[in-house]
Amino acid sequence: MSDPSFQSFLNITENRSRIFAMIVAMVHDFDVAEELFQETVVEILKSEDTFDPSRRFLPWACGVAKHVVQRYWRRQKQMPTSGVNTMLAELAMVAVEGDDEVWRGERVALRRCFQKLSPNMQRLLLLRYGQNIKGQNLAEQASMRAGSIRTTLTRLRCQLRQCIHAQTVQV
Repeated sequence: MSDPSFQSFLNITENRSRIFAMIVAMVHDFDVAEELFQETVVEILKSEDTFDPSRRFLPWACGVAKHVVQRYWRRQKQMPTSGVNTMLAELAMVAVEGDDEVWRGERVALRRCFQKLSPNMQRLLLLRYGQNIKGQNLAEQASMRAGSIRTTLTRLRCQLRQCIHAQTVQV
């Protein structure tokens, strides 16, 4: 592996979660996002000679990811309206361009807050966001009523946000 390719690999590895988060924010489906992340890695490695090493890697890589997602939308004929498309891309970029220390601190806080949840609630979150299980299938696997899943997930996300905020403010 050449030196630039190795550096690209290191940059991708270091920024994987942020690039992936941007893709998820744009497509709202973890399975699709994982496939698009793999396409993004290939595109980054193919076009690494266009990257200016004097600039930050993450914004450039997210730009590559944005183009991969837009290509996916065109293939699927699911292109959001142009205003929504632009807004999603811009919001996703804002989300990943934050301070690295803040990003790491929030991830550590998320792990701690997740561990404070009951095993049933941890399982529900892992089923929904880790395995991308939805709807009636999620309700059955989580042993819950389908009507209460959405409310429970909303409350869990709110609880996690509050816990993360409390922990990151303390630091």
